[in-house]
Amino acid sequence: MKTFLLEIGTEELPAGIFPDVINQIKDKAMELLEKCRVDYGDIEVFATPRRLVLFIYNLSESQRDEIRKVKGPPKNVSLDRDGNPTKALIGFAERQGCNIEDIKFEVTPQGEYAFAYIKTEGKPVKEILGEFSKELIGSLEFQRNMYWEDTKFLFPRPIRWLLSILDEELIPFELAGVKSDRYTYGHRFLGSKPIEIRLATEYKEALRSAYVMFDHEERRNYILREIERKASEIQVKPILTEELLNEVTFLVEFPFIILGEFSREFLELPREILATVMIHHQRYIPLEKDGSLYPGFIIVSNMGGKAEENIKRGNERVISARFSDAQFFYKRDTAIPLRDRVKDLEKISLPGERGTLRDKVEKMRAVLDYLMGTLKLHDIKEDLIAALDLCEADRTTEMVKEFPELHGVIGGIYARLNEKEGVWKTIYYHESENPPVFEAKLIAIAERMYDIVSHFNEGYIPSGSQDPYGLKKSAYILVSIIGDGNIDVELEPIMDILESKNKKDVWNFLAQRLYSYLLNRGIKRDLIESALGINTSSIAKITNTALLLQELSSRDSFPLFVTSAVRCYRITKDLKELPRCNPEDFETDDERILYKFIEEFPKEEISLLERYERLLPLVDILDRFFKNVFVMVDDEKIRNNRLALLKDTYSLFSPFGDLTKVEERL
Repeated sequence: MKTFLLEIGTEELPAGIFPDVINQIKDKAMELLEKCRVDYGDIEVFATPRRLVLFIYNLSESQRDEIRKVKGPPKNVSLDRDGNPTKALIGFAERQGCNIEDIKFEVTPQGEYAFAYIKTEGKPVKEILGEFSKELIGSLEFQRNMYWEDTKFLFPRPIRWLLSILDEELIPFELAGVKSDRYTYGHRFLGSKPIEIRLATEYKEALRSAYVMFDHEERRNYILREIERKASEIQVKPILTEELLNEVTFLVEFPFIILGEFSREFLELPREILATVMIHHQRYIPLEKDGSLYPGFIIVSNMGGKAEENIKRGNERVISARFSDAQFFYKRDTAIPLRDRVKDLEKISLPGERGTLRDKVEKMRAVLDYLMGTLKLHDIKEDLIAALDLCEADRTTEMVKEFPELHGVIGGIYARLNEKEGVWKTIYYHESENPPVFEAKLIAIAERMYDIVSHFNEGYIPSGSQDPYGLKKSAYILVSIIGDGNIDVELEPIMDILESKNKKDVWNFLAQRLYSYLLNRGIKRDLIESALGINTSSIAKITNTALLLQELSSRDSFPLFVTSAVRCYRITKDLKELPRCNPEDFETDDERILYKFIEEFPKEEISLLERYERLLPLVDILDRFFKNVFVMVDDEKIRNNRLALLKDTYSLFSPFGDLTKVEERL
């Protein structure tokens, strides 16, 4: 059993591609190994800013032999009356490269057929790993790619070296103008000389000796430990999100933790501004003490030692300059009340045919009117409209022009100076991924629907890994806000308000995000597919249905319930036009009992759980019906009447979605 090592050496990769690319490499490597019929023990993937590393352990010496079963002509065509092979069978054998004696006849649902079993012997694994590596690297998907050499191979950053070794043997291949060899490189500044790797198992120790902490989990844990140690030395607490920790982990190959300071005068600025500058623009870790921001920060650097003091001073100068700019913007912006800025929205044009920011707010107002009317929210209308009018006004400020990620937060901070609490909080939170204020959720729904429909109208539809406007993330947040908040509104009327040119595409796009959202809530795939079959564009309805199906699926009665629904559906699914069911045409008691059940079933709206409980007696009724009643009789009138009865029956199950997708049935 062998060990295969593949390293893709690059210019510094953007931290935003991690950890997705790590998962991609592992998943795609497993898929390709299965496709190539290669057995293996385990796979490990490591990453730094300058390298992507794949280890495959206990790799088999060669591919598994492949035996393909190929269907040929029917037996009555393959053999003549005397049992001799016909031209059809001889031709089939020649095409498959086998002898007539190797042909076997097997019984299938369509009759007895000739089958050829074609064996392909597996190649030595070293002969396929070159193509495997090229296909693996070429299959990786990224939001933004570039090309830099004549073959125009696409990758997020230029590939500078390729290391490819099976135990001690070089695996040759060429990609993006780079030929694979047995050399790697250490830390760009601390160990940059070429390092020859003679054995795949030597790689890890060689990298450690060259100041590369190649294992990203080890690097992450080390950074976290050192940040906490450094903070405890001055009795402060680091403000460290998972997102920031992930980012700094993939900004360095050998981390050094450095403590910096800034002037206390900057603490007069709102905390959100200081934290945003440190986190989003400088990738520093802010510090707090006793719940207040501390005039210091932690740098995760790729260099240290003798250079540490210079790095500290350089970063302190940079952050002071950034804070001075923010201080200037804040004083200048707050000299003008936010409400006085609304008129300037007409001066800001949006791309394409969307008009101005003021036009956007007016469209959002129409959506908000629909939401308030549907949800009967007349008591909060005044504050909600006030927040909507101001929610885009901060885009005219110097602060948001310089720090666009503060849109919404800055609006809320500036509105806090002159507006009611309910208004400024709605503005402050409306751009959040999970707004804690209900009014902010409503504005978020209006804005995200506007953005998605507008982009689709202009042809900016995400495909594969290409999503330059971040619509997939925005749509997922939209779905989460509605699903978590159980906000029961149909989205199709919103698409109409926003003059969607392709409502079906928009809904399919949102449904894909809804599918992912429900998976993340732990719901089984088949139950999600069933819930998505409901005739609705309400994310809340679909979510609640999926949750209930998940609960019901653990009951003993559920498989029979689903089976009963599916039997009704399958016999009537292709029938578009049927006459109304006429009880006078019934010939059996089972028809009358089923009809009576349908007629007496509550016509008023009832909860889905109550519907399930009330439908359970129908399982036995349908079981007797199918045992005693032959539906597809010759008499067209009787046949259509029975089919209409079953179609009416299935309509009772329709609020549960497409139950044919459910796997748990008898």
